[in-house]
Amino acid sequence: MALIRLNNQSLTSVTALPSGVGGKVLQVVSNTKTSVFSTSAGSFVDTGFDVSITPSSTSSKIWVQYTVPVYQATAGSTFKLAIYRNDTTNLHDSSLNHWIRGNVSDTYFATTLSAYDSPSSTSAVTYTLYANSAGTAQIPTGNGFATVIAYEIAG
Repeated sequence: MALIRLNNQSLTSVTALPSGVGGKVLQVVSNTKTSVFSTSAGSFVDTGFDVSITPSSTSSKIWVQYTVPVYQATAGSTFKLAIYRNDTTNLHDSSLNHWIRGNVSDTYFATTLSAYDSPSSTSAVTYTLYANSAGTAQIPTGNGFATVIAYEIAG
């Protein structure tokens, strides 16, 4: 591998990748949820936990990652999570939504859920966490907090 030496020998002068090189992170947006959301709806419902990002190009990709502590009150009930774009598009195959099943009552656990999206837009895009639980479940738990980070990646 060849060693590349900068003319002024300073990395602080490098401000961009060469043209044609994708994958550069263009912006990062985050949000934190501390208020508890509870559901036992048995179908997907909006948790009110979202993040909005405005892509700078229609070719940009968005990577969204949620880190969520969960309390599941009912033993044997299935708890599912999904990320929706603009409250209409489930970014996960409906048969493969992220799900967890606790075998005992009063189960606490932490989970992450991510999606890689191509919104093809330069308008604001909102990603929202949806939850589905046959028994009572809460996010985040007690005095805990949940986080979401959205990264715009050059396409």
